[in-house]
Amino acid sequence: MKLPAILSNVNSVIPFRQRYLLTRANRLRLRYSVSSVAAACVLVSLFSFSMSGGDVDVYQSNAPLKYSEYTGANITDEEILAPISRLSLNNLIKADSKNAPEYPKRKQLEIGSGQTVAGVLQGNGIDGGQAHSIVQAMSEYIDMRKVRAGQDFEIIFDRPDTDSDAPKLVEVSMAMDPIKSVHVTMDDQGQYAAELKEKEVFTRQYVGETEIQTSLYGSAARSGIPAPVIARMIKIYSWAVDFQRDIRAHDKIQVMYEVKETADGDSVAYGNILYANLNLGGIDLSLYRFEKDDGSVDYYDLKGRSIRKTLMKTPVDGARISSGFGMRHHPVLGYNKMHKGMDFAAPTGTPIYAAGDGKIDKIGRNGGYGNYIRIRHNGSLKTAYAHMSRFAKGMSNGKFVKQGDVIGYIGTTGRSTGPHLHYEVLLDGKQVNPNRVDLPTGENLKGKELERFKSVMQGFSQQYVQLMKGGKYASLHSEDKDKKGSS
Repeated sequence: MKLPAILSNVNSVIPFRQRYLLTRANRLRLRYSVSSVAAACVLVSLFSFSMSGGDVDVYQSNAPLKYSEYTGANITDEEILAPISRLSLNNLIKADSKNAPEYPKRKQLEIGSGQTVAGVLQGNGIDGGQAHSIVQAMSEYIDMRKVRAGQDFEIIFDRPDTDSDAPKLVEVSMAMDPIKSVHVTMDDQGQYAAELKEKEVFTRQYVGETEIQTSLYGSAARSGIPAPVIARMIKIYSWAVDFQRDIRAHDKIQVMYEVKETADGDSVAYGNILYANLNLGGIDLSLYRFEKDDGSVDYYDLKGRSIRKTLMKTPVDGARISSGFGMRHHPVLGYNKMHKGMDFAAPTGTPIYAAGDGKIDKIGRNGGYGNYIRIRHNGSLKTAYAHMSRFAKGMSNGKFVKQGDVIGYIGTTGRSTGPHLHYEVLLDGKQVNPNRVDLPTGENLKGKELERFKSVMQGFSQQYVQLMKGGKYASLHSEDKDKKGSS
């Protein structure tokens, strides 16, 4: 059919003047060609849709899958194949929601400032009597007076008995820590009862290494070694290494340690250090954890020698030596005087450790020393600790303390210009230079225990290498129940 005839047919539907689109030679005007073709396509589509009655199939497969087979929604094949005008999106959503499980419903709640657990429960539709009974049941395991703003807990509702009833509260649970949580439910007699539940705890081994750049803790943090692990490592080495004076830039640390975790990956506590190595000035000082046949645990070097000595080299962590042993200008008295100990400057409250095993033979206020403790280690050796802010709980005359026990805290009592520990070593009643006193080393493993230690040492070394190659942690293994959460 020629173009004028086609346009004549279209003109019967939409009137227009022929000269608007055609030239005198009956050719289509170029500037209208694109819009004319598009308009013609739209008109043809509308004309075809009108003649078909407006029905459009959703799909044309010879054997289409039923919508109900895809989703389980209660929609018939006739509804799916019906015209789009009769297939409402709202009907689809409503059909799907009918099949979604409504119960049990869980809701996370948080205690706001000035709120109580009972108040939050009542604000979520639970009557006052129920809320009071739930709080009473929780009190068996939790001191509700210590629950603070920000604490969250969960409530679980079940389906009401009838359409007119409110949903039934079936459980309230609150976490006490990453392991323990309290769950309150209603028993058969209609009374609320609390149950303490504990997650299973696993131990995972991690490894880390770093080169010291500016500070020990900063370098460790950048390499992913946790600060508590470094603190424990410092304590292990403290009777052999002075971390204030012996550590230099470019010294290196390697460590393999345990982390207590729940199955969902929450850290509970840091466990034992299994292997550690300090490379000081190019010299390795490796230590391995070993449990002897009698159950005692210590750290030993490559030859099976204990790292422990009669006295720790530094009885306080992270302290700066502010004054050494010898003559000095006294900062308070104003003249030169023999300084018969070593001063370790640290913030008030920093823990002070017993430098060795022994018995306290003097404790209390002692003139210019301020708060003072003296420990007798054997018949000739004693250590003294002065200017403490306070003593540790349980310290008294005659008290036996072990090396590394906290005996007090840094302070500035007595004749002191700032918070520090004044530390003395006494041999036969006379103060001596702690850095020059000749002290015996700890025990050496022998015989079968030495052979067993070598086997343990080899296993730790191999495990360290494997973990460094394979992602820095080992597989989980379950803790004994009586060790849950212990460090």
